[in-house]
Parts: sequence; structure tokens; C-alpha cells
Amino acid sequence: MRFLMTITPGTGHTYPMVPLAWALQLAGHEVLVASSGPGLALGEAGARTVDVAPGLSLGAMLGKLAATHPEVAAKLTQEAAGAGYLETVGGAVAMALRLQPEMVDAVIRTAEEWQPDLVLHSPLLTPGLVAAAKLGVPAVQHGFGFINPPAEMLRDVHADLFERHGVDLPAVRATLDLTPPSLVPTGPGLWSMGFVPYNGSGALPKPIYDLLNSRPEVPRIAVTLGSGPVPGEAAIIMERILATAPKMDAEFVVVLPTVDLERFGPLPSNVHAFDWVPYVSLLARSSVVIHHAGPGTALGAMALGVPQVMPAFKGLGRPVVAEAIARRGVGRIVQPEELGPEVLEAVLADPAIRTAAAEVRDEIRNMPSPHSVVDRLVDLAGSAKG
Repeated sequence: MRFLMTITPGTGHTYPMVPLAWALQLAGHEVLVASSGPGLALGEAGARTVDVAPGLSLGAMLGKLAATHPEVAAKLTQEAAGAGYLETVGGAVAMALRLQPEMVDAVIRTAEEWQPDLVLHSPLLTPGLVAAAKLGVPAVQHGFGFINPPAEMLRDVHADLFERHGVDLPAVRATLDLTPPSLVPTGPGLWSMGFVPYNGSGALPKPIYDLLNSRPEVPRIAVTLGSGPVPGEAAIIMERILATAPKMDAEFVVVLPTVDLERFGPLPSNVHAFDWVPYVSLLARSSVVIHHAGPGTALGAMALGVPQVMPAFKGLGRPVVAEAIARRGVGRIVQPEELGPEVLEAVLADPAIRTAAAEVRDEIRNMPSPHSVVDRLVDLAGSAKG
């Protein structure tokens, strides 16, 4: 069968879809990825790709949204979780997509040309839903964890796109959810799939290779804020780490690509900083991770049973992720200014967090694998054909 993956051009949306692309191809199916920018990273992982918007990235999309509709972009990046949050995010993304009509048209045109048996699409990426509806094939939303916007909401916030193409929602739909059910219960139409970490390809620089193959005698605390937080937020965390590190008998490994570390001067001897590290390999040798409540980082930490500390930042879905993790007991939310030795030492010494983290790690291992999900997708596509 043929499977089309339509992916929002962001790393956090792309990497979670790699394991299923592998499983589909290992089962003998064809996979084509329609995306741009970071979404084309699936090509490095072995999938065929088509660039539907050369040079376009999620960051560029948000930048254009901020330039044309600053009030909408501000709500997207600063609003706390709560009633109506999904609608806020969905409306902002729909508006960002309206500013990229060439990309939207190219996704739909690619589907019509390639004629897939099923469309797998990123959350909030309505062109994938429209393409599936036009072709009369199933649409399956491939989530990245914690947030699963319903298709009905996507149709409502981007109704003009559906109307322009003369379609409603695809008749056959499902959603792949990577979140362990003990954090976010599985609901109707949600298929659980265990999270398999992927962090990109490439050679490891020698300092990173040496680091990842060493086990420190003191606790190792990983600090990674991904590509989500704005530089100002990341700088706040860096300032707190630099104030904390000399007071702790611990090793800190900091990955903050959006922060110019030279402004901070010489780093303490127990702080190592990198622009990039394969975070799952880092977390496998870490005792705690401080992160931005990004879904991929959170799921990677849970897959390895690592306790988590999350500064309380608003926007971009981060409060939803942080609150779910805190409720399950596998991590703690702190105000950025409260991040310090007391918090970290308390988390390191807390047996309840370690126990909960081990339970969720085992839960993920027992969730359906991408290989088992392939069979369900094939059955879904076959049923749609009648």
C-alpha cells in the first residue's frame, strides 16, 4: 500500500513520525513524506520526501504570523492551558496556514498526484485532512503526545479550506496517540502507540561521544530546552544553572542552541555546554532532566524512566505537558526563579518520583509497537476500499 505523511515543518512534529515510517517500509509498503524544512529530516531517516515549500520552516511560519497578526501569535506563545486552549492553538495554526497558500495547495496537489491509500498527518495540519477527503481515503492524525485536537475542531477553525475544495471531513479517521494512558487516558478514536525516540542522524563529535560513553561519579543533570522556548526564556534557565552548579556536587550537561553562552563568561567546571546532543543517549546516563515541557523531550525522559523538572513557561502547549507529568508524579513544575539546588536535590532524593518514572517507563514498553500499528493501518485502508 501507499502511505502519504504530511508533516508540519518542525523538528518536534517530524521526529515522532520516524519510527512508524520505518515500520511501514519494513512491512513492504511505500511511504512518501510531503513537508518542507525540518520536515524533510525523514529523508535522512530513509523515507522518500517531496519539498512542498522550499525554505519554509515552522519558525518561519510563526514569524510571518507574528508580523501579520501579532495578537494571535502572542496568545499562541504566552497563553496558559485552560478552557478553550485547543481552539486558540487551532485558530492560530489555521491562520498561519492561510499565510502559506502555496504550501497548502502543494500538499493537496501532491496527494492527488501520488494517490495514497491512507494519509498520515501532523496534528493541526488541515491540508492532510482535506487531501484525504478529496481522495476518499482514511486520514490518521499522528500525534506527538499529550495534545490531540479533534478533527471537528480543525474543520471548524479552517472551514474556508474545506469549503474551497468542496469536502467535509474524511469518513474514516483515527488518531495515533503516543502518550502513556496513565497520563492522558485513551479516548474514542485514539490508538495508543509506544514512543520510540529518534533524534536525527550524523556523526558524533568526539567530545559528545566521550561524554555519552562516560558515567560520572556524581549525579548528571541534563538541561535541554529544545527549539520551543524563546531565547529570553532559555537565558533565564542558563542564569539559574550557572548560579546553581557551584553549589552542587553534580555534573550539568547543557544543550541550549538558542543562547549565546559567551555572554556568561567562563562556565563552572561542572557545567558542559553543547549546541546539540542526541538527547535520548544523554538521558540514558542522566539522573534528572530539566526541560521546557516539550512533548518529545518529555516522552524520551519517560521512556528511560528519568525524573523531570520543568520551568513553568506559558504557551506552545507546554503547560498541558507539564501539568500531565506533574499529576502522574514523574516530574515537578517550578517557577524559573525557583530553580536551584534545593529543588534539584529534593527531586534527586525523592523515591516516589523515581518509582513513578519507572512505572511509566514500563508502561511505554508495553504499549503497542509501530509494527503492530502498521497492521491496523492496513486494515483501516482496506476497509475504506470496501
